[in-house]
Amino acid sequence: MKYIYTLIFLSILFLIYCFLPSIWARNISNTVLRQGNNDKKQIALTFDDGPSPKYTPKLLDLLDDSNIKATFFLVGKRAAANKDIVSDIKERGHVIGCHSNTHKHAWLMLPHETYSDMLTTFNTLSDITGEQPHWYRPPWGTFNLVSLNAARRLNLKPAYWCIEAQDWDNRSTVEHIYSTVIDKAAPGSIVVLHDNGGDPGAPENTLKALPVIIDALKKDGFEFVTLDELIAERKEAFLYEVNSTNYN
Repeated sequence: MKYIYTLIFLSILFLIYCFLPSIWARNISNTVLRQGNNDKKQIALTFDDGPSPKYTPKLLDLLDDSNIKATFFLVGKRAAANKDIVSDIKERGHVIGCHSNTHKHAWLMLPHETYSDMLTTFNTLSDITGEQPHWYRPPWGTFNLVSLNAARRLNLKPAYWCIEAQDWDNRSTVEHIYSTVIDKAAPGSIVVLHDNGGDPGAPENTLKALPVIIDALKKDGFEFVTLDELIAERKEAFLYEVNSTNYN
């Protein structure tokens, strides 16, 4: 019987600490950005898990060729090992956000570990760029009970996405990535793609798909923007919100 009670207790703990916070953040919380305004034909490209010395420079050149600015959610340890690439991302006019320090799943981290992980990433990116990041995206889009509060303490605005092409999987073909983004593109969409992480070689297909995605969406009248630009009309309110919830 004690094993049943233990199982019930662990199930309740998982529900409170892991599952419900993620559901709240993904579907309910008004402090999490999921999509921009649908009255403007804007779309935001975001890239997770970098920087990668193999793929990120190629991606930056590709974006330059198309005169597009994007938002990069960087892993702290990878940023620390590739400071020149991080600096290059900033110098080319892109926005940099936090994507954890080790890409560990939030459901596997204790409260103090969650905050420490986010703080380390925040400090790493601040030291490299000379600016404090203000965006946060958790690995796999999962939160735990303390994640949102930790983000507030660091003045970080959590951001999800509304289009995912599974490009971290090397079985996702160029055609699949292209069709997923094009079919789901709508005013205010946030697209998540990857310049590192996932299966070996997966970003190759992303780099091949991007030029045709960009060309097709531009022809359809879309403007590519950063997350900062996506919420430009809400900028004053956004700054008030994060500053008013700073507990440091």
